[in-house]
Amino acid sequence: MNACAELFTKSLDSKNLRYAASEGSNGETIVDFPYQGKIFKCIFSGDNGTYFSLYLVYEHLPEEKVVDIIFLCNELNTKYKWITFFVDKDKDLMLHDDAILSIENAADEALELLIRSINIGDEIKPLVMKTIYA
Repeated sequence: MNACAELFTKSLDSKNLRYAASEGSNGETIVDFPYQGKIFKCIFSGDNGTYFSLYLVYEHLPEEKVVDIIFLCNELNTKYKWITFFVDKDKDLMLHDDAILSIENAADEALELLIRSINIGDEIKPLVMKTIYA
């Protein structure tokens, strides 16, 4: 496990939070963080794991709603500066964040970005559900 991921998992341990950590094929460390039936993927790569990416498959989309959700993504991307929203090739609404960490603040910074992403995901849920099911 790279240094930043190790600091992050120790922080999660100290707060008694559940997660699963694994090593990727390119030497990155992947920390899966479950939240309300979804899995946030926290990926630590580069030197000591200082390149941090966070992904969440937020919702799978019916074909007829993809365009509507892309328009919603454009609106959300102008409103929220901490994460980006996009529709991937599998027709999933994705939440994404990238950051460069330092060893000195890796645990706090990664946890802060995870918490912000969780809060934003909770905040946008009514808009997403209305767009998909209305």
